Amino acid sequence: MKLWQIVGGTALSLTLAGCAQHHEAPAQQPPVNTAASPATEPAITGPNVSGSVFINQRVALPPDAVLTVTLSDASVSDAPSRVISQKVARTQGKQAPFSFILPYNPQEIAPNARVLLSAAVTVNGQMTFVTDSIKEVINNGQGTRADLQLVPVVAVPVATKPTALGPMSNPANPGMESSQAPISAVPTQPTY
Repeated sequence: MKLWQIVGGTALSLTLAGCAQHHEAPAQQPPVNTAASPATEPAITGPNVSGSVFINQRVALPPDAVLTVTLSDASVSDAPSRVISQKVARTQGKQAPFSFILPYNPQEIAPNARVLLSAAVTVNGQMTFVTDSIKEVINNGQGTRADLQLVPVVAVPVATKPTALGPMSNPANPGMESSQAPISAVPTQPTY
């Protein structure tokens, strides 16, 4: 009886060993890294604006923080800035300073254009740090290398409801509700 167990066990072992030799191990793929680091970025050979982003406050950014660096044309004063180039990257736990390289097409920039560089850090969709001053680059002899300083965003409380119950007061006419207009029997005439 033991002979059959030994023969069966040996046959099973040989079968499993034979199958194991026919399977190839899957090829190891390097992990995908989306962090903002110069070693992982392709070399940019064309015109570009480069620099570093510093944070004035000693604070550790969470791993899900997102850094956005933007190169924009603010030449038209009554219109929004036109984005020329932008880089968005998760910090993945890395801390400031962050290096950036923004490629641009010189043909898209007029000689008298006001080209600005800005940056922001968001955490969970909330802006937490922004550039503290305007950095003009490229035109007017400004060059293509600039460093940015980020400062904390100050939260400003905005009242959404009146704090007191009842109608809002009208400082111009005390005692009147804000929705009522003053009533006058005689129409007002402009005074010159």
